[in-house]
Amino acid sequence: MTTFLFIVLGAVALWVLPYYWRLLRRRQLRGRPLNRDQERFLGQSLRIYKSLPLTMQAQLRGEMSLFLQQKEFVGCDGLEVSEYMRIAVAAHACLLLLGRDTRCYPDLYTVLLYPDTYVAREIHRQNYVETTRHSVREGESHYRGPVVISWRDLEQDLAHPELGHNVALHEFAHKLDEEDGYYDGRPVFESSGEGRDWAEVFGAEFRHLRQQRDSEGSQNTGPRVLDLYGAESPAEFFAVATEAFFVIPAALSSHHSALYRELRNFYRIDPAVLYDTNSPAQPKIEK
Repeated sequence: MTTFLFIVLGAVALWVLPYYWRLLRRRQLRGRPLNRDQERFLGQSLRIYKSLPLTMQAQLRGEMSLFLQQKEFVGCDGLEVSEYMRIAVAAHACLLLLGRDTRCYPDLYTVLLYPDTYVAREIHRQNYVETTRHSVREGESHYRGPVVISWRDLEQDLAHPELGHNVALHEFAHKLDEEDGYYDGRPVFESSGEGRDWAEVFGAEFRHLRQQRDSEGSQNTGPRVLDLYGAESPAEFFAVATEAFFVIPAALSSHHSALYRELRNFYRIDPAVLYDTNSPAQPKIEK
């Protein structure tokens, strides 16, 4: 009986001790402050940072410290990754984590940065037929794998927020979406009571965007703040909606109030209120 008890206690210890070690390790890494240059780059690359409450600023810096120490940045096609690039990517990735208890993208180990748009090889299989094609991309998120970003496209997004795009936000939204094992446009909620209206609201908005995409070139003249690429799938819709929520929140709130409310509840932040009303960036509403 005693031997059996020791075996059970040993098995429990083998499971519990690594868990608490990882928890303690994450806490230690979050507690390491950013240096002066990193804080300066953070203020330069993340437009909303100075509008955040001090508690959120501190949480963001902590998540970034963890992210920067756990994730490897790799330059592709000859790109030399600078500290500013690392901070810009980490800032937008960690902005999506504020206000929630997260493990900071636990299945992500590598961020690949290309100097510009790049060509990716796609393989499609249908029954016994396999086809291959190449496509030009600004970024992509591999399931349980790396995030890939075109630095030039992210630079342009940061320089022109009025266009409502941000490739870093887009790809890291996919990383949130995959945490339940599926790319389905529904991220993981902290409790069962959250997200009760998510499917209804997102489903209606997704169908409406698909209708807009299908009617391009017709007499459709309604305002549109969501990129039509979001009509490709529920997963792409969530990523596109996340971009608009953080980059042109006032426009999203005005034209898609229910969608904005769901995103505000999930991300625990209200960027339309936080952004400086005197900001020169104005949303581009496409007709």
